[in-house]
This record gives sequence, structure tokens and C-alpha cells, in this order.
Amino acid sequence: MDKIRVLKDLIDTFGISGFEVPIREKIKELFPQAEFKEDEVGNLSTTVGNGGRQIAFMAHMDELGFLISYVEKNGYLRFKPIGGWDVRGIYNRVVEILTDQGMVQGVIGLKPPHLSKKEEFEKVLSWDDLYIDIGVESDQEAKERGIVPILPARLKKDFTILDEKYVVTRALDDRVGCALNLLLLDEFLHHPPQNTVTLVWTVQEETGLRGAQAFSARNSFDEVYTLDTVSAGNLPWGNFHQSPARTGGGPAIRLADRKGVSSLKLRNFVKEVARKNKIEVQETVTGGSTDAAAAFEAGLNSIPLCIPVKYTHSQVEMMSIADYHNALKLLLLIGTNRR
Repeated sequence: MDKIRVLKDLIDTFGISGFEVPIREKIKELFPQAEFKEDEVGNLSTTVGNGGRQIAFMAHMDELGFLISYVEKNGYLRFKPIGGWDVRGIYNRVVEILTDQGMVQGVIGLKPPHLSKKEEFEKVLSWDDLYIDIGVESDQEAKERGIVPILPARLKKDFTILDEKYVVTRALDDRVGCALNLLLLDEFLHHPPQNTVTLVWTVQEETGLRGAQAFSARNSFDEVYTLDTVSAGNLPWGNFHQSPARTGGGPAIRLADRKGVSSLKLRNFVKEVARKNKIEVQETVTGGSTDAAAAFEAGLNSIPLCIPVKYTHSQVEMMSIADYHNALKLLLLIGTNRR
């Protein structure tokens, strides 16, 4: 498979938290030969290989988005954030709203400087100050275009390759994990592992690890590796003390976050596999959390393996293509290692 193409296909596909149907269907569409299972809450999984260790690789399908909460009489749309947005990053952006009639575009605009007072330039707007403009004059026109509460929406995306070294786009968190899972599936379908490997795509990670909690409560594994992103610290503001991971430094073991410390046993195993195969890895302590915390709380040995990403939860999330390739090498070795 073309590793960058599969990543772009997933990033382009709609799927905010709670509304993952399009991305789930895209994953199944890419591998019609695989036997997928969908559980009651919408998590997707497939198992390859047999014997050996019971291993799960878990990535979340959902991304940040919005819900249309109200349609004003004049046709402007009120909306609420889904997931951990920074409101400053959504001004003057094009929005895509998923309706029963198809995708409807609009904009989140700001009052132009020509019409603004000095004090307005210094104000950070709240969510209640913002509207989506879809180019209609009334709530009836909006309804005719299929716009009603409650509909999911996302910011329109660009997908940019910088100097053949970096991918820049919205939703690397966590479509890159979903892509790595698909690349693992492609390899394991052609070369079945000696372990029993379950590839899992979860729902609603961005709103509280909810899909992983449900899946982990009903399934048992010897090892769970969550494939996600971690905020890179190599930024102009010198944030290495907050996150020592850097883009281009290899996949990162996200050993601890606000939910606690992950499995030291798995951390030592991953580091040994990486050392033996000359794959550079990083370790970091960070904020936030991942699906690994939900697996751990269910009594499963778990750890997050992450791609360092600059500018997380923004329109310009940025990752090293080399980190992407090296993460895949490491995951394949973990999945096939018989111990």
C-alpha cells in the first residue's frame, strides 16, 4: 500500500467524535477481504494470526469537530465544540457540515477591521460569540439546504507535504494511528504473524476515551498498544521541558500522562526491540491521555506508542514522514516477535 495515500484517504474522510460512520465505512472499504467486527458502540476490529501472545493495536477513528446547536432566524448557525479545541484556531475558516443531502459548506467569519473598534481587536472571542455563515438569509433557507440541529461539522482540510519530509494537515491525531493499523493489517494478511493480533479502531477518544473503555471492558489481551500522537516540543517557544519529544526523532513511548503511568514491562520490551533493530525511539511525559489509559483501567497491560506532532489540535498538525515509517517498522516487529 502507498503509505501516504492511505493516510490522506483517511484524513479526507469525515468522522468527528460520535459521528464516525463515514471513517468506519472507509476502513472497511479499503480492506474488503478482512473480517471486521463492529461492536454495540461502533468500535471496529479484526483479528489476524493465531497462537502466541494476544496483542491489540488500538487507534481512535474520531477527530475534533462541531455540532450545529441552533439556527437563528436570519440563517446564521450557532455551534458547539466537540473535543479539545483552541477557539483562536477556528476564526476565518471554511466549515463542512454533514447533512442528509450531502456536505454543506460555510464559514466562521470575524468582524472585519474596517468595522471594529480598537478594544475588539484585543478580545479573545468565546464560542458563544461565533456563527457559521452558509450564505442564506433565513432559517427556512437553511432548512431547505438540510441544516437542522443537531448536525456534525468539521473545518475544511488541506493536505500539504513539506520538502518531502513532513505532512501538514488537520486530524493527524489520530488518522495516522488508523493508517498504521491498516498498514499492519495489509502486512499481516500477506504474512500472518505467529501471535494473535487484533487491530482496533475506536470511537469517541476525544470526548473521554469512551470507545476504548467499552472495548477494553469486553475483551482481554496480553498486551495493548495504542497508536496515537504526542505533542512535539521542538517549537519556536522552546517547550522541550513540557514535552521532550521532537519530530524526526522517532516514535515516542508516551510513558506517563495525566491519567497515570503506563506499563513499565511493555516499555522495557519496546525499548529492547527498538535497540536490537536500530530504531530510534523517544520517551516522554505529557498532559492529556490516550486509549491506553482506558485499557489499563480495565486491567490490561497497555502503553501508548505515538507519532510526535507539532501544533496538535490545529489545522496545521505537522509530523515527520520518517517517524511514520519507523513507527510502522517498530509495530511490525512487536506484532511478530515471539517471546
